Amino acid sequence: MLLYLIRHGRTDWNVDRRVMGHTAVPLNGEGRGQVAELARSLRAKKISAIYTSTVERALETARILAAEWQAELREEPRLNESTFDGWVGMTYHDLRDDVDFKRYFEAPGRSHFSAREGMIDIQRRALEAVSRIAGEIGAGRAAAVSHSDVIKPILVHYLGMDLDAMHRLSIANASATLLDFEEEPPRVRCVNFAPWQWRVAP
Repeated sequence: MLLYLIRHGRTDWNVDRRVMGHTAVPLNGEGRGQVAELARSLRAKKISAIYTSTVERALETARILAAEWQAELREEPRLNESTFDGWVGMTYHDLRDDVDFKRYFEAPGRSHFSAREGMIDIQRRALEAVSRIAGEIGAGRAAAVSHSDVIKPILVHYLGMDLDAMHRLSIANASATLLDFEEEPPRVRCVNFAPWQWRVAP
């Protein structure tokens, strides 16, 4: 199986650097354009199924991709963003003096950003979602639409990195990261492919 991990397109809250959690924030015009460009770039890959977080910005991204690829859409809540509890709606600037917010970037595995789960729990459920996809897709090609802080824990697992090193990776809006399960152990073939980043202005 080839699995494309895709982050949702940009939202106004991304621009503001505002914590979203599960808030139903839609893609903005730029974000929809980013996703459309990614969809066109990957159209020839013949991706047959798209698994998606049930959070609105991911669902909207997945629907754009599905329409372009004529792919089946399947919801997978284990790809959802964390709730982030009391941080939701606050900007990074608002949280600059929050000790636990700083810890989230320095040692995310020891941060207390949610009463329901920690980063190790997010990593565990995200890897369960990958296992589901592998079981259903077999030797085919699929995409998983999710969030930066869900994709990063998946990646550090397959790269053999410590979970606390996850923020050394950068996952852009409307980017694709390719995992190759046709090799043993699985290979990370590409990280952070975002064709819209190289667009030449007219």
